[in-house]
Amino acid sequence: MPKGSGRRPLPTAVKKLRGNPGKRRLNDKEPAPSPGEPKMPAGLSEEAKAEWHSIVPELRTLGVLTTIDGKALAAYCHAFARWMEAEFEIRRVGIIVQEPIWGVNNVLLGVKYKKNPAVTISESAMKLMKSFLVEFGMTPSSRSRVRIEKPGAEADPLDAFLAAGANPADKKHVN
Repeated sequence: MPKGSGRRPLPTAVKKLRGNPGKRRLNDKEPAPSPGEPKMPAGLSEEAKAEWHSIVPELRTLGVLTTIDGKALAAYCHAFARWMEAEFEIRRVGIIVQEPIWGVNNVLLGVKYKKNPAVTISESAMKLMKSFLVEFGMTPSSRSRVRIEKPGAEADPLDAFLAAGANPADKKHVN
C-alpha cells in the first residue's frame, strides 16, 4: 500500500479525549499549539468573512480552536462562500440548463438539456466544507467521538481505573 494512504492518524489530544480505546502508545512529542483565536487571513470574500465571524465563537466555545488554525479555518470559510455562490446561481438559473446545438455556418439546430455546472461546484464545496467541519469536530458524528473534560470536574473513578489499563484478574489477593 502506498505511504500516506488509509486513515489519517488522530491527534494525540483526540486520542486522550476518547480515552485511547486502542491502548496504543501515545505520541508524547506531538506539537501542542497554543489555544486561542487565530488571526483572520487577508483576502477572504465578504461571505467568507461573515462565516469566519459566525463560526469562530462556536469553535472557541467547543475549546478546539488554536492560534495556528487560521489557514484551515479560512479554507473552510472560502468553501462555504463558494457553496453559497453556487447555490445562488442554482436558484437563479435552475438545476437544468439549456445548451444550444450549433451546426455548420453557425446555424442553430436546437438545444439540449444538461446539469447546471453550479450543481457540481456546490457539491464539491459541500464535500470540502464537511472535511473541514469534521477536522474541527463540528459534525454530529465527529462530536460523538470526542469527550472533553470540563475544567475542575472530578474524574469518574471507574473511568480512571479503566484508562489505567488495570485488570482485576491480574491482582493477587493477599489474605
